[in-house]
Amino acid sequence: MGLLRLPLVVYPWLKWLVIVIAVDAVRNGSAISPALLIGPALMIGLMIHLDVWSARVLSPLERARKLCWLDGRGIVLTLVLVLHAYSAGLMPSVVGFWHQHSWLGRYEIVLALFLAAYNYLPGYGAMAARVKAFTLPVDVVELYFVRKGLAPFLLGLSSGDPGIAAFAAWLVFFELLVQLNELFFRTEQPLWLFRRAEAHKYFSGTSAYRRRVVDLWIEEDVRGMPFPRLHLVHSLCDEAMTAAQDKNPHPRMIRFLKSERRPGQAAKSWLNAASDLLAQATRALPAPTPAQRRALDLAEAHLIRFRVHLDVSLGRQERALKDQRKVRELWTRHGLHNLSANNLCVELTGARAEGTKPAVPERALAELDRHLEQPGLVPYVRCSLLLLAAEYATLTGDLARAATMRELRHQYVIGRSDFSILNREQRAAGMPAFKALQYRLTFLSLEALDACTRGYVPEQRDADRPPRIILSNLPGGRAGAQAAAGMRLWLDGEPTEAAEALREAAALLQRDGFHTDAFNVLYELGTAQRAIDPSAAYDSFTRALDLQQRLRKGIVNADLRLATGATTEHVTRTLTDLLLRTLPAPAPPALTIFALAELSRSRVLLDQLGTGDTRPITYPALRTLLAEAGTTSDLADTPKT
Repeated sequence: MGLLRLPLVVYPWLKWLVIVIAVDAVRNGSAISPALLIGPALMIGLMIHLDVWSARVLSPLERARKLCWLDGRGIVLTLVLVLHAYSAGLMPSVVGFWHQHSWLGRYEIVLALFLAAYNYLPGYGAMAARVKAFTLPVDVVELYFVRKGLAPFLLGLSSGDPGIAAFAAWLVFFELLVQLNELFFRTEQPLWLFRRAEAHKYFSGTSAYRRRVVDLWIEEDVRGMPFPRLHLVHSLCDEAMTAAQDKNPHPRMIRFLKSERRPGQAAKSWLNAASDLLAQATRALPAPTPAQRRALDLAEAHLIRFRVHLDVSLGRQERALKDQRKVRELWTRHGLHNLSANNLCVELTGARAEGTKPAVPERALAELDRHLEQPGLVPYVRCSLLLLAAEYATLTGDLARAATMRELRHQYVIGRSDFSILNREQRAAGMPAFKALQYRLTFLSLEALDACTRGYVPEQRDADRPPRIILSNLPGGRAGAQAAAGMRLWLDGEPTEAAEALREAAALLQRDGFHTDAFNVLYELGTAQRAIDPSAAYDSFTRALDLQQRLRKGIVNADLRLATGATTEHVTRTLTDLLLRTLPAPAPPALTIFALAELSRSRVLLDQLGTGDTRPITYPALRTLLAEAGTTSDLADTPKT
């Protein structure tokens, strides 16, 4: 284990080496301004320090590999190359090249910015993935010349040329800004690409490799830390989510993807790997301190949260709701009150907007009240809780309380700091942060839902309304791509072709087990089609209703099943309205309308007439039951001879 600690000891000393070189040049009377020497040297030292600090999210084996092979190798080889150029007398050639191409000096700021942030350019990732020969020279230039701006800094210092030193100072400055952005301002976790690569190596590795990784990890990051570093568990959970959603991989991740990519199956394997790793960490801490208990509980919450996502996608609503409550309990126990309350708001908003994630109003209201009593809630979260409390109070018939909640909501002002605090709690729980825009869109959806509940619907021409399908919530792969293509076609004025693409996306989602997402796509498609193609809208709503009824059959709990009745009633009324008002027909299809009314109004009766296993009785089964009862009655009334 001593060799693995060596990079953590040696690598930080490289920053002092750079600073000492700069100070020595100033003391020896360099022609370059001291500000252009000391300033960049300090910034390079800070970047080296951040390398060591950020590498803590990797396991000991990957941490040593990154600091030695990637970061340390680049710095050492740069020092060797510059020293060789200096000893070989190549510095005059370097200075001559710089002054011969005078545009380099004129556009030094633009050039430095481009070299530091070229990979942020639109389409760069796709081009690098398609053109394999393009990546090698770019990586070489990045490693030996651009990274940390060390090579230009040393060239300017060795040559004594102020022009090269000024360019190097700008490059070092922009490189520092890029590193700070990667570590503190992006929504992804720090070093997310390295963490993904590490997770895939572990997942697809041999038993011996896994054992080695785990042994080192337990010794250094679990037992050897007052607050255990369980980042590898969180990384496995994140990859489980990616596998479940079947998202297209990052181009640089393809060579690590050796696991099966069928939705649900690979996800379970990832979940098992994460569960096993957490179990080993728990066994290694038989008497955990409060800090260790917090780390273990937050990792467990991340595991359960992914299991909830998988259960919801597969229609296991009851287990998902129970596990989701446990996740919130763990977060609340460790002071992540905003994260817990916001998670409840997202869940209940989805339950009301989609109708396929059932929520009993009384239970929802009681849980909202418990979260409103928690301390330290930011205005964004408190306003969301109050609006949802008003929503569910209205559903229970308590209109006075609903009005009070809406009035209280206007006493708070939502600020950007609210989202920063929420993201801080997201990261503390081991999960990625979200952009402020995503939080604002969620709140706008909640306000629109509240407006509909109060009877006010914003004016909008139905013909201009596209399907409200949130593409980021859909799985990737063919289904997500097909849905995205359908939305583009709709916005381009091709609703017929768009409808075909969205129906195919719904079929793919249903095939892969994402029944809730398939229902949402069909429902939103039908809503958007009502004004432009009633016949197509009727077909979409019919498919959505059929899928929704299949989802209801999988709900065993009677209260949860009854909570979805509003969705059935809404869709059946919409279909009835289409039949009576818009669909051309020689006469109203009375039998169809009667069947829809029967489905809408007698749903509660069928649910109460459940079978012995508490599942709702179906219409064919009810008819059979009544027929058998009638036959039995006739036999009983038949006189004996």
